[in-house]
Amino acid sequence: MARLSRNAEVLRYLLEIAPRLGHTQLAKFAYLGDLLARQCLGRPISEMEYRFDNYGPFDAVGFYQARDELIEGGYIRHERADIGGYAGFEMRPTDVPVEYHLGDAEVEILRWVAQKYAALTATELCNRVVYTSPPMRNATPGRHLDMEQMDRKPEELEFSLERMLAGEESADEGRVRPLADVLNELHARYHG
Repeated sequence: MARLSRNAEVLRYLLEIAPRLGHTQLAKFAYLGDLLARQCLGRPISEMEYRFDNYGPFDAVGFYQARDELIEGGYIRHERADIGGYAGFEMRPTDVPVEYHLGDAEVEILRWVAQKYAALTATELCNRVVYTSPPMRNATPGRHLDMEQMDRKPEELEFSLERMLAGEESADEGRVRPLADVLNELHARYHG
């Protein structure tokens, strides 16, 4: 199985959890995933380099290379469709298996973005969410977006998404400790 580029993995995963997206929605879901990842993880998920394009944040080279990689590899179908009254393209995943190299936190972020915004049209998504995001507020058309302003260093975060997900997985697998044991250990440590 050929390894997909990072950007192709992100697009394919988004199409797996939110099939039948058009170009605009898919590109904006990737942008919002990167934005949220920078806030929660201190780094983006994709390798997109966003510019203030004609229709908001976009990396034309990164997006179309990843899309073409998915089409050529048979990982997605790319078909003309009527999207909100406009001629466009709809993309759907195929049954060709994909080996993802996304971390648990990255998967959860992408899943959250897809679930949160799937009901919005591309226009609603852009007007209500994307164009009002901090990197877009002070952006200059044609220039790279200041995505780094969203970065949070792990020590600045009040929580670790990775640790929360690992704890959830441990609990699901039955690796838990009774609350009384945890409280006794904390009491002994701090009042001991």
